[in-house]
Amino acid sequence: MKNQQSKRHNESNAEFVKCAVYTRKSDKDGLEQIFNSLDAQRLSGENYIASQTHENWRLISKHYDDGAYTGGNMNRPALQELFKDIEAGQVDLVVVYKIDRLSRSLFDFSKIVELFEKHNVGFISVTQAFNTSTSSGKLMMNMLLSFAQFERELIGERIRDKFASSLKKGMWMGGVVMLGYEVKDRKLIIKEDEAEIIRLIFKQFLASESCIEVVHLLNKLGHRTKIKKLKTGKTSGGQMFERKAVERILKNQYYKGYVTHKGNAYSGEHEAIIDEETWEKVQAIFTKNATGQKRASYLTPSFLKGIIRCSCGALMKHSYSGNHGLVYRYYTCLNHLKYRTCPAQHKNIPAEPVEQSVIDEILKIIRSPEVVVNMNRLTEQRNDLKKEDLMLALKNLSEAWNYLYRAEQTKIVQMLVDRVEIKDDGIKLSLNLDGFDNLFMELTA
Repeated sequence: MKNQQSKRHNESNAEFVKCAVYTRKSDKDGLEQIFNSLDAQRLSGENYIASQTHENWRLISKHYDDGAYTGGNMNRPALQELFKDIEAGQVDLVVVYKIDRLSRSLFDFSKIVELFEKHNVGFISVTQAFNTSTSSGKLMMNMLLSFAQFERELIGERIRDKFASSLKKGMWMGGVVMLGYEVKDRKLIIKEDEAEIIRLIFKQFLASESCIEVVHLLNKLGHRTKIKKLKTGKTSGGQMFERKAVERILKNQYYKGYVTHKGNAYSGEHEAIIDEETWEKVQAIFTKNATGQKRASYLTPSFLKGIIRCSCGALMKHSYSGNHGLVYRYYTCLNHLKYRTCPAQHKNIPAEPVEQSVIDEILKIIRSPEVVVNMNRLTEQRNDLKKEDLMLALKNLSEAWNYLYRAEQTKIVQMLVDRVEIKDDGIKLSLNLDGFDNLFMELTA
């Protein structure tokens, strides 16, 4: 009698094994049911734990359920919550219905097992009996995981193949609905009020051959980008048009009735907004302008890049526009390009006049008394430099400026000029005095 009382006393003092049941389902189908797949998995886990009461196993009441989450990664809220509780010492054993409920990735599973071992947490699969403490058990677990990962990759391949096959038939396979269309019965239908904006964009681009001019017209007329509803319930879009948005529309083959996949275009089931002839004319303009801009960029690089600023303080971007085979260069305020506030009178200025003004100012400064004073200071510090040599070098530079390569001119301008600011009444030039020392050294060398 005494021995039986002592045994019951020891069992009551024994430390319980805190067991957590983890469940997962890849999609949301059926989750709305009163008794769904997650409930079935948890019930199996609870029954298994109850069968091990003699081993002092006790169920943790907290639920760790991931509904509509893939097993291909660990970005799952319930799984992350389970990890936190394990690290806090609140879980001794994790029970799942099958291994692939925990993970379908060998790499992820190895990290999960590493975390379990670090905190002395056990792992049990209700339907797949194995013991991870033995080498054969570890082998069996890796084999099961390999098949789980293979199944996941196989499912992914089937989905991708079906997606590509549907696109080849011209079907719309979801995604962001572009301006000009709406979705009805999982098909793209023309939304006439938005389609008019698309037709206006193509028409105006054919007339001006400039995306910037199209942008200005759209914003002047009060048109805005398409408003999209996000999964979070919030909305995006409804903004003023920018050049890139217009360019994407002009190059989007959906507007001529095609669907695209991995660089290939297929005739779509939806109705076209733009006819084939208009589309081809627009693409021809892009090709012509791209060739001209590439040539202009190569022959006339910007030597004011990074140093020219608008009077509002923003940098000005060196840009091109093409019209009827001719290419024009500009400096445009970045605030103006991004439709931010810019009070400046000259937001967009031709490149050549301002560059010539900077060159004229530099040549004037080279001949000025201030440069001679700076030259005297340098020759006093350096015994190997002679004032006469520097004077001759500057004279030669001034006379030979127009014969220098563009790259050489750019190097000198970037060396001597710290900032060029476009004012409403002219240009303000800020010099880099240290740059003159470097220029003197290079000229004499």
